[in-house]
Amino acid sequence: MLESMAKVLLVDDDESLLQMARFRLERHYEVITASAGEDALRIIDEGSVPDIVLLDVFMPGMDGFETFSLMRERQALEHVPIVFLSAMADEESKVKGLRMGAADYLTKPFESEVMKRRIPMYIETARANRKLRDLKNNGGLLIDEDKFPRLASRLNSREKEVARLALLGGSNREIAEKLSYSYTYVKKLISCVYNKLGVNCRKELKELFVPE
Repeated sequence: MLESMAKVLLVDDDESLLQMARFRLERHYEVITASAGEDALRIIDEGSVPDIVLLDVFMPGMDGFETFSLMRERQALEHVPIVFLSAMADEESKVKGLRMGAADYLTKPFESEVMKRRIPMYIETARANRKLRDLKNNGGLLIDEDKFPRLASRLNSREKEVARLALLGGSNREIAEKLSYSYTYVKKLISCVYNKLGVNCRKELKELFVPE
């Protein structure tokens, strides 16, 4: 479950879209809006770091792609997902945005159901990545990043999250606290990880993924 009042930064020069999105989002999030890339960067540089950025591609002046590149230079946004928005279903622009590292590329007008489902998913994933980094910095083991995507392909996204945390030294209870899951649910996920990967314990799990 997400922490209360995650912060969404919405960047778009379309005032009607800004108003619509704010109306739909502000019941669940703290919403900050900017009508230009320069305004969004100023907001971030002044210390208002969002949990997710929804960024229009085609804006006058600094477009979304340039804004994205400058956002990625900000260390504060290292683990913040950025989702491109566009009124055009342009495959070339979509491919470009995803190759740059965007979390997604959505075509406007997008349905409220898309916002309702995808935004929490992106925020949860980003927060899990930050927690993984923190755990690793606190003495966790290194993971063989060449092996992990291949061997963990049988796992779903949540199983991958708990597998990483387990590999980095987290106990079931620590993982539950870090991901805001119940202890019972984490035990179930760990059991699924073991079964899918054909191991019986953390020692065997580490032997699969830790660099030789």
